Amino acid sequence: MLYGPGLERDIRSVMAVDNEILERFALFSGLQPAALDRLARYARRISLKKGEQLFDQGDPSDGCYTVLEGVFKVSVPLSDGKETLLNIVGAGDVIGEIGLIDAQPRSATVTALKPGELAFLASRDFKHVADANPEIYMHMLQILSARVRTSTEAAMTHTTLPLHGRLARVLLRLAEGFGENIDGGRVLIRHKCTQEDLARMTGAARENINRQIKGWVEDGCLSRISSYYCIENKEKLTSYTEL
Repeated sequence: MLYGPGLERDIRSVMAVDNEILERFALFSGLQPAALDRLARYARRISLKKGEQLFDQGDPSDGCYTVLEGVFKVSVPLSDGKETLLNIVGAGDVIGEIGLIDAQPRSATVTALKPGELAFLASRDFKHVADANPEIYMHMLQILSARVRTSTEAAMTHTTLPLHGRLARVLLRLAEGFGENIDGGRVLIRHKCTQEDLARMTGAARENINRQIKGWVEDGCLSRISSYYCIENKEKLTSYTEL
């Protein structure tokens, strides 16, 4: 089921989001109480079941979503029916914040990996409140500028982190969204990722990914179970992510 603009308000819960919830998230934190209260009046909760889509690539940007509970995957569908996984997001993350300002179509598809709940703020409601409270626009400008700097710093860290560290981060992120705890503290990643997928997500050559995975399999850090990757030693894998 798609939760894009085509289904409009019938899938928006009538339960409003109080300002204490909005204030917990960076996108709205720091706003004056009066402005925050006005935005909270328009924010609505959305509940999704596992496998339901929040919106699809190409849908109009009708607002932004703050993840309250659950885990969601951000992906781009391919012509052969497969998809490219871009990111895994969870509680505290904001999805589609640029949609509050521009009207460009959604650049990716977002799907619930687990039952989840989000707070939705429609673009038209945001603009209605912000036009009467211009300080909200300045606040958004500061937040988005900070996001750009953070993204730049993260990209720099990503490029300076050795391959084994970048690959470990990707596998641990996949485990957050698709992981299933099995015996002995192992985590089975129930999502079939090719080495090409991992290479794209780590910014490395597939041959290097193959070599690193073989090394981890040999030392017992990683294994393969029925075409799925299994993290055998999460603590050790996590240690590789530290600069």
